[in-house]
Amino acid sequence: MESIPTIAIVGRPNVGKSSLMNRIVGYRHAIVDPTPGVTRDRNYAEATWNGRRFNLVDTGGLDPDDSKPLMTSIKQQVDYALQEAEAIIFVCDGRAGLVPDDKQILNFLRKHWSGHPMYVAINKLDNPNDESQLAEFYELGIDPLYPISAVHGHGVADLLDVVVEKMPVNDVDEEELERQERALERIAIVGKPNVGKSMLFNKLIGENRSIVDNAAGTTRDTILYKHVRGGKTYNFIDTAGLRRPDREKDDVEQYSVYRTLGAIKNTDLVILVMDASKGEITYQDKRIAGRVIDSGAGCIIVWNKWDIAKHDEHFWTQLIKETREEFPLLAFAPMIATSAKTGLRVNKLFEMIDHVQETGRRRIAPEVLKNILYDAVTIQPPPTFKARELKLKALVQLDGPPIVFRLKCNEPKGVHFSYQRYLLNHIRQEETFEGWPVKMITGH
Repeated sequence: MESIPTIAIVGRPNVGKSSLMNRIVGYRHAIVDPTPGVTRDRNYAEATWNGRRFNLVDTGGLDPDDSKPLMTSIKQQVDYALQEAEAIIFVCDGRAGLVPDDKQILNFLRKHWSGHPMYVAINKLDNPNDESQLAEFYELGIDPLYPISAVHGHGVADLLDVVVEKMPVNDVDEEELERQERALERIAIVGKPNVGKSMLFNKLIGENRSIVDNAAGTTRDTILYKHVRGGKTYNFIDTAGLRRPDREKDDVEQYSVYRTLGAIKNTDLVILVMDASKGEITYQDKRIAGRVIDSGAGCIIVWNKWDIAKHDEHFWTQLIKETREEFPLLAFAPMIATSAKTGLRVNKLFEMIDHVQETGRRRIAPEVLKNILYDAVTIQPPPTFKARELKLKALVQLDGPPIVFRLKCNEPKGVHFSYQRYLLNHIRQEETFEGWPVKMITGH
């Protein structure tokens, strides 16, 4: 992460931590649902207030009962967040009132994180003029308390004024920040549940950033992380596993699916993960591959869990053959077998990512494109359109990635897709653009 202050939001499940994060960052970054325990992993976002720029980290709900599923892992994630934080916002539920768990969590924070400035926010107080519900929270022994409504925004500004007061003022250039963010190619790790996406994500960044569990559907939100390796920044996104629509039984899963689909749509490079231990391509794998194809993003295909798969050369050869047959529109995607558990070929995957990103920035010189078009038309002239001759004037490569060429001609609608494919094949003879689909648009 960048060297700017980090503020951790902690509290019991369902007290409104994610709603508060969304309110502060100004958009729906974290999944919000009445179901307790929606947030499990650390969820980061950057925000600015009063000229101060900071990282905000949403955490899973703390529950003193360690016997509940995933609670040990959630507590570990919260602990990681607190280690990074310079300040803590402890959120309580004003509607529910003060409960024993609030006291236990506060005692924990006081015992282990007493050096951090801590601000107690009493959420869900929708009437800013009625502070009667605050009275019992003074039993916590902290003053002042900050009554807020994350949903409606009441009191959030007052809270932030105090939280960021001692932080350094940044010369925030929003346009420059946006430019820097665009320059970072986003890398989304996608696949169906339980193929090892989160474990691979953790292995790539070198820390236990996402919770890993044998239960399918552990990851619910999209987890973003800027990882620096060898002086280069990688913008990785861990996503929830995509299930078949008829198996999406609750709103949280629906939200998770929407976030994953959004990550695929808005990413630059997709790492499509499948389970090598099963040795087969499922219907759901095909559906996810279709989403990747529709996005126009670059793609790397990863067959994970190689440590428990068949290891003979024939098996890998057959797996490659079946993958190419099932995903003909991903023929451009390089393929690799990994084990996120053991770290097998993870360094090789980094090399592959670097290669694909470099390939996406390659440009074919205008004079070469001119020769490609001339040779292609000479070999096979375009068919006529409405009894009119098609005049192909020029090929231009647009800024990318993705890889897009613009064909200038007198009748843009008259260039049949089969002839566009013919021209693209000629382009790929010059430069394969490994890892990227190559598209063509027509215009005058």
